[in-house]
Amino acid sequence: MLQPDQSDRDWQLFLDTAVHDLRAQLRTIATSCGLLSEMSGEAPNDDAAQLAQRLDDGIARMTALLKALDEYSIALRVPDDSFGPVPTESVVRSALAEIAPMVRDTAASVDYTPLPSVTGNWELLSTLFRNLLTNGLRYRGADPPRLTISAERDGDAWRFAVRDNGIGIDARYHEQIFAPFQRLHASDKSGAGLGLATCKRIVEQHGGRIWVESTIGNGSTFFFTLPIPTNP
Repeated sequence: MLQPDQSDRDWQLFLDTAVHDLRAQLRTIATSCGLLSEMSGEAPNDDAAQLAQRLDDGIARMTALLKALDEYSIALRVPDDSFGPVPTESVVRSALAEIAPMVRDTAASVDYTPLPSVTGNWELLSTLFRNLLTNGLRYRGADPPRLTISAERDGDAWRFAVRDNGIGIDARYHEQIFAPFQRLHASDKSGAGLGLATCKRIVEQHGGRIWVESTIGNGSTFFFTLPIPTNP
């Protein structure tokens, strides 16, 4: 497994501290917004209602960003002794349960072939699949999202594929999208800009690699490799 260096440890400490402090400030802002709403009465004027909505939207975006930062921090510090045989089919079912509202709201279909066990960390792999599936739902085209997950043997590893029928990614950005805080689309579609960076880090923690094959308008397929258990 990938061993964290001093730079990783420094980043992890910085992120943990920043997330903790920002969450405390965000709770204060949310509480203050609630009090302002109560003070404005049950029928606020249009300007006050619009301001309240903007504040709520900002709080929701900041909450999502802090969650993404927390996930990225976790991916920097997982110890080797937390790795073991993990049934990825169970991980996928767990990830789908977490994003069930988004699957329902987008009228998406998600299918997967029988999936193998790998050597890994359950929490990290759940984040990996959840982020890739969410990515396919978020960057959808005009048709309802269709996602498929499959795996096949590739030497001493399993090569997974997560396919979608979304808007696709220009070949110029196939490497750029795995860097932190990279957003290629309009803000109404974009998340925190850390989902794919976190996926890359998780796969690297497992000694694998991740890449994408995609063209504009023809969906995307994210491939990644994970190690086969020594004693499957």
